[in-house]
Amino acid sequence: MTKKTDYLKFIDYEITQDERFIKASSDTAFLGMFFDSLKGKSVLDIGTNTGALLLYAHYHGAKKLYGVDIHEDALKTAEENLKRYTDDFELHAGRVQDLEMEPVDVVVCNPPFFEMNNVTEDKYFREAMFEESLPLDDLFRAFRKFMKANGEAYLIYQADRFPEVYEMCLKYKLKIMKIRFVHDIHSRHALRILLKLKIGKMSKLKVYEPLMIDNGRYADIVYEKQL
Repeated sequence: MTKKTDYLKFIDYEITQDERFIKASSDTAFLGMFFDSLKGKSVLDIGTNTGALLLYAHYHGAKKLYGVDIHEDALKTAEENLKRYTDDFELHAGRVQDLEMEPVDVVVCNPPFFEMNNVTEDKYFREAMFEESLPLDDLFRAFRKFMKANGEAYLIYQADRFPEVYEMCLKYKLKIMKIRFVHDIHSRHALRILLKLKIGKMSKLKVYEPLMIDNGRYADIVYEKQL
């Protein structure tokens, strides 16, 4: 087991990352900086891994942090990371489908969103990246279960699967409050979508300027300043 301490992009929080698990990426950073102010709010991160999104939530002012992940070893590293900044957190090992806890102000998730083809044998990578461990319907059911009536949810997903996300929003009566697309400078099409959701009927939303990456790396420091 090899661990390495890095810094999260844009906020310079230290994070220890276990080589066995998926590391914090541009997806993590863009979602973490997509959060509005979370001052005084309780936050649940679905698929906590080593705690990166909870660290972004803490940066944005969240008061109480909750995490759930199917890998207990990853949560041990998350505990190590969170303790650098706060003691006000709870981590739960297991599937979010089986989690029982009171609703929170904000639910966040960087979910596994690749379809089940060409699946790797590496179980950590497979469960982190392919939707078998958390189908989209299960994720949206969890959003509704754990969001307070006036709560919020934040999500990053594959842009080309936006129709499925929209269908889930309608099914679970969630409205999109704001949306932002992530592009690679080498592609004509958006790669990711960032979404903020609330309970209610779909209506007008805010569409923010796109964010750019270069083969997974940040394409221009200008975009750092925009976040």
